[in-house]
Amino acid sequence: MRTDKKITAFQLYMMLMLFIGISNHVLLIPVLLSTAKRDSWIGAAAAILPALLWVALLYVTIRTTDRKKLTDWLHQRYGIVPGAILRFVLIVYFAIVGFVSLLDTITWTQVTYLPRTPRLAIALALLLVCWFAAKRGIRAIAVTSGILLPGVVFLGYMVASANLQYKDYSLLFPLFTHGYTSALNAMGYTCGALFELTIVLFLQQHVSNKIRPASLIVMCFIIVGLTLGPLTGSLAIFGPFESAYQRYPAFEQWRMVTMGKFISHVDFFSIYQWIAGAFVRVSLSLFLIGDIAGVRKPRNGTVLQTWLCLLFLAGMLIPFSDASLLEFLQKWFFPGEFVLHLVLTVSLLIFALLPAGRRKESSAP
Repeated sequence: MRTDKKITAFQLYMMLMLFIGISNHVLLIPVLLSTAKRDSWIGAAAAILPALLWVALLYVTIRTTDRKKLTDWLHQRYGIVPGAILRFVLIVYFAIVGFVSLLDTITWTQVTYLPRTPRLAIALALLLVCWFAAKRGIRAIAVTSGILLPGVVFLGYMVASANLQYKDYSLLFPLFTHGYTSALNAMGYTCGALFELTIVLFLQQHVSNKIRPASLIVMCFIIVGLTLGPLTGSLAIFGPFESAYQRYPAFEQWRMVTMGKFISHVDFFSIYQWIAGAFVRVSLSLFLIGDIAGVRKPRNGTVLQTWLCLLFLAGMLIPFSDASLLEFLQKWFFPGEFVLHLVLTVSLLIFALLPAGRRKESSAP
C-alpha cells in the first residue's frame, strides 16, 4: 500500500464526487422515495441548510488539526486511548461502507444484466480491481477517478436531457399533504449521506495544497444536486407512488432513454456509471482501513487488504435478501452515518480547541 505520494485538493474532490455520488444515486434515493414519496425532494433540498453549518465545524477542525493524520494527532495530544477508539470506530465504519457498496452493486448486477452469473464470481472480479487500486495507493485511486468522472458526468446529463420528453414536473406538487414528518425524515437521511464529507479529515494528510471552505461548500451543493437530479427525475417520470416501489429508480430512468426512432435500450451506459462509483467507493474504503490502522510497510498493507477482500467475499455467501438490505439502509446505515459523522465532527472539534493533554515522560535515573 503506497501512502507516500500526495494528491491535489482538486483530485480529492473528484474522488469524493464518485465516492459520495454513488451512495446518493444508488443507496439513498430508494430510501428517500420509500420514506417520503413526493416530499422526498424538498427534504433532500432542505438538507443543504444544516449541511452548511456542519461544513463550518468541519473546516474549523481541518484548520486546527493542521492537516495532520488525525489518529496520530489525537494520540500525540491526548494519549493512546482516544486514538485507539477512533481507529477502531473508523475501521469498522469503512469496512461496513465497502461491504454494503459491494453487496448493493452485486445485487443490482444480478438483477439487471448478469442474472445467471454467480454472485461470488462478480464480487471477485470487482474486488480484484479494487484490491489492486488500494494496493497502489491514494494517488492511483485519485488519478483513476479523474479519468472516470468526466464520463460519469456526461452520461448523467445525457440521461437527464434524453428523458425530458417524458417528464412532468407538476408531479412534484402538492407538498406536505400528509404533514411535515416525512420531509424531515428525508432531510435527515440526506444529511447522513452529505456528512460523508467527513472523509476529508482522514485524507487531509495526503493532500498537497490547502482545503478551502469555499470548495467544501461547493461540494455540498454538488452532492445535493447529485441527489436531487435523479430524485426529481424519477418523480417527474413515474410519479411518487410508482417511484417508491422501484428498487433502482436511477436505473429505471436509463431504461426510458430513446434517441430518435431507431436507437433505444442504451441502459448499458449505466453500467459504466455504477461500476465507476462502486470501484472508487470500495477501493478507497480498503485504502483508508489500512491507512487508519497505521500500516507502514507495503507488504503488511497488502496482507491486510487481502484479508479484507476475503472477508467481503465470505460475506457474499450470506443469503442477504434485497428487502433486508433496503431495510438495513433505511433503519441503520443512513441514521447511523448521520449520528456518527455529527458526533465525530463535534468531538474532534472539541479535542482540537481544548489545550493538549500533558503526557508524563519518564526521565532516566
